[in-house]
This record gives sequence, structure tokens and C-alpha cells, in this order.
Amino acid sequence: MEQRNERADWLAAAFDELSIAGFQQVDKPDPDVPRRRAYRRLRNRVVSSGIAAAVLVAVGGVSLVRPVAAPPPTDVIAPSPVTDFPSVQMESLAAGPTSQSPTSLPSGPSTPTATPSASPPTDRPTSSRPTPRPKPTPTRYVDLSISAPRSLTLEPSDTAYTGTLDVTMGNAATRSYDAGDLIVVLPVEATISLKGTNIGGCFHQGQTDDLKTMTCTGDGPIPLGGTRSYQIAVTVNIAPGGPARTLTGFALTVRANVGGKFPADRSPGDNTAATTLQLPAS
Repeated sequence: MEQRNERADWLAAAFDELSIAGFQQVDKPDPDVPRRRAYRRLRNRVVSSGIAAAVLVAVGGVSLVRPVAAPPPTDVIAPSPVTDFPSVQMESLAAGPTSQSPTSLPSGPSTPTATPSASPPTDRPTSSRPTPRPKPTPTRYVDLSISAPRSLTLEPSDTAYTGTLDVTMGNAATRSYDAGDLIVVLPVEATISLKGTNIGGCFHQGQTDDLKTMTCTGDGPIPLGGTRSYQIAVTVNIAPGGPARTLTGFALTVRANVGGKFPADRSPGDNTAATTLQLPAS
């Protein structure tokens, strides 16, 4: 009976000691926990600084590698339990790796840039290509003209009206052979005769209800700055009698013909002469 009481007392005493130790652990935490936590923060800060320095060195082109600080030995942690955090020692440890800034790394020599000169060297030619010469302005041109009365009164005969039209051609160009073709437009009732004018044959070109067109080869060359006159016989195949009549549309146009080509005239406004044919009453 006494042995059983002693064992129960021993168990109760052990339980009391365990309870007291647990309460003491809750009331008084392990003083090494803050120290180990500070050490882990310090180690992470050192590793981050080393990585940033390596990145800056790689970007700047400088082959400099900052060694990562080794973790402090485990015996730094004091075995004696203390309740106060050693702020002085942590500040000195923190100030060590952070005092060297990655931005203080030596930079390489800057590459000098040469400023280009605005003017080329005087001992060199500016261009090896010859300066192109301007094309000469042509001095030869075509400038023909023709003139005739604006109105021609025809005389009645037995079966028609007849008359003579005075025509003058001029050459104000620089070519003596620019006596060209003669384009004749007539009312369908009218005809012309170029006999005695040295103008070549005429060729029919077309006809409408009111007008007909033909082309006649030109005379010989008109002298430069000179003129040449012609008399062209005109006949209107209408029987005389009745009231007076007027026929319009009769026109003569001169154009240059050089080897079968027709160069443009310098002043085409004077290349056509229009004449109204007057048929008097009988």
C-alpha cells in the first residue's frame, strides 16, 4: 500500500514539473527565436545585394563578379539566453554588406564620337561625275499663215454662181520648205478650181449633209518671212434667180508637211481663213 502511494506521488510531481515548464515556455519564449529570424533577414539581404551587383556588372560590360557573402558561423548565436535583442551588433552586421553600393562600380571609358565635318576636304574633288550640259533649245519652228476675204460675192451665170477668191499664204517660221498642205472645207453646193496656182491635186476626205472636206498638196516652199498669193476659182451650183442667199462653212486651212509628217504650228490661230459666199438676187 505504501509503494502504490509513492509511485502516485512521483507521477504527480513529474506532471507538475512538465506543466510548470510548459507554462514557463508560454510566458517566456525562446530568446534565440528573434536572433535566428534577424539572421535569416540579414542573409536574404546580402544575397539580394550580390545578385543586383552581378546584374549591373553584366549590363555595364565589366567582368567583375561580387562574391556572395558567406553566412556567419553558427557559433555567433550566443548560447546564453538573453531577453534583449542586440541592436548594436545587428546594425553593424547590416551596415557591412549594404555600405558598398552597386552603383559605385567603375564604369568603362566612354567611346568618343567624331563630329562629321560639314565641308569635304579641300584636297579631294567634290564629285567625279561631270556636270551635265543643258540641252540646246531648238531654234527651228513652224509658223505658217493664210488670209482671205471674209466675204465673197459671186456673180450669177446661166446655171450657177461664180467668182474668184484671193488667198495669201505666209511663212514666218525658220524653215523655207514649210509650204504645207491646203485643207479645203466647202458647202456641198460649191466647188473650187486650183488651175494656175501650182497647188497639187486634191483628195476627197469626207462629207456631211452640209459640208464636204478635201486635202490638196501644197505649193513649193514659201521663202522665209515671205508670202505667196493665189487666185482660187469658186463655183456654186445653184441656178440663179429668186431672193439673195448666203452660204457659210467655206474655209481654207494651211498646215506644214515635212516628209509626210505634220509638225505643230507655233501660232495655229492664223492657219485658217473662213469666207462667207454671198449669192445676190437676180
